[in-house]
Amino acid sequence: MKLKSIPRRLGYILGAQWARDLAWAAFTILLARHSKDMLGQIMLALSYGYLVKTVADVGLNDFLLSTFARQEVRPRVLLSGVTLIKLALFAVALCIAWIVTGALEYAPVLRLTVLCVAAGFGLDAVSDSFFALCQARGRQDMEMRLRVPAALIGIGCGILCILLDAPLIVIAMYKMLESLICMALACFALGRNPLAGIDVSTAVELARRMKHGLVFTGMGLCAMFYNKINVFFLKQHGGNEAVGSYGVAWEMVEGLTVVLSGALLGKVIFPLLARLWKEDRNAFRHLSGQTARSLWAAALPIIFVICVESDRLLPLVYGHEYLGAATAQRLLTPCLATAFLHNLAAYAMIGMQRHNLLLLFYLSGLALNIVCCYMLIPSVPLEGAALALTVTKIWVALLTVSFFQWAVKPMTAGQWALLLATSFISFALWWGTGFILPREAAEAAGLIPLLALLLAWRPPAPFEPDAARDNR
Repeated sequence: MKLKSIPRRLGYILGAQWARDLAWAAFTILLARHSKDMLGQIMLALSYGYLVKTVADVGLNDFLLSTFARQEVRPRVLLSGVTLIKLALFAVALCIAWIVTGALEYAPVLRLTVLCVAAGFGLDAVSDSFFALCQARGRQDMEMRLRVPAALIGIGCGILCILLDAPLIVIAMYKMLESLICMALACFALGRNPLAGIDVSTAVELARRMKHGLVFTGMGLCAMFYNKINVFFLKQHGGNEAVGSYGVAWEMVEGLTVVLSGALLGKVIFPLLARLWKEDRNAFRHLSGQTARSLWAAALPIIFVICVESDRLLPLVYGHEYLGAATAQRLLTPCLATAFLHNLAAYAMIGMQRHNLLLLFYLSGLALNIVCCYMLIPSVPLEGAALALTVTKIWVALLTVSFFQWAVKPMTAGQWALLLATSFISFALWWGTGFILPREAAEAAGLIPLLALLLAWRPPAPFEPDAARDNR
């Protein structure tokens, strides 16, 4: 099977993702330089927003993608039912967020900020069902055309509010505006009311028939909690400014992860894997192996650069008051590699119908994360928050990637040996030459082996089978 459409589809997704990410980068940089305290409050609100979105989504986007790809039911009927279910859960999640912020005695302005941002993320969860249909049908171009203007208008208004020195709650309205525009455009593109033809009893029946979707719910909740719970601990033990420092450290790592991993894996590779597992196991293994090698090769140079240049990058981008976050950012860099490989392995396990095992892996990660947060954050809040997340992600990635390697064998022993040897040579060159060469020259020497591996393991255009490359 030829997979020539992958670069084209990925281009559409990256077009939308990069447009939003560039606008978001400008927003966070301006806000970080404007007020560290306000940045911390926005980052805290974002953490609540992601949790509300996860509850409203109930983990069904992956279920929708796999169902749409296999063409098991009429897509518009499924889309309507899921939209109604998500709206109901969104309302419940928003009420819970309001109650929790009250119980934690947040300031009234912070509670309203959390509510506003969380509402925007909840609406994103509702509109994501339509985009899942676009992805399954190969219409990533449609998704790009809708997401880009919504993001540019919403975040653009947020940037304008920062420049005008507007209050925090006004700045936080950017997310609600972006989400409302995106939802309106999605409804217009669908050409019909997404709730048309379905009532409450039909939605209840649909929810009953989608029992195995609860597994996706559990996975989504576990992943989101162990990604964000350290921020809540950090708020209690370090305050808003510590959350702001963690936010800028994590933004760079998370931004690269979302752009390179989320766009390619979640929206292009996963729909293909879900279909190939049923139709062509050899093509499934080939696509998995090529993607794994390319992601490893892409991740290592980025990790190296961030590790050796954090003390320069953060002050340059966000200001010198964030220099203290450099250590936290270095501790977070392994999350790049674990995210790439774990996401690939997790999507492959979903395509292989191994949902229950994947849920157990996620539950173990959540338990480990809670223990790490209790043990590390009270004594060293900023670095402890970073280390708690990294330890958790490494643990979950070890479980998922090990199972994936055992079940599918996407990479050979020789390829793993080459990967480890290249990493060791890179570290040895950087460390060894650092005693005799200027800093920049030592870093360049350490980067050369990683760039050579990236050149060797780059995806063959246009992702077509290449037996010679498989044997590397």
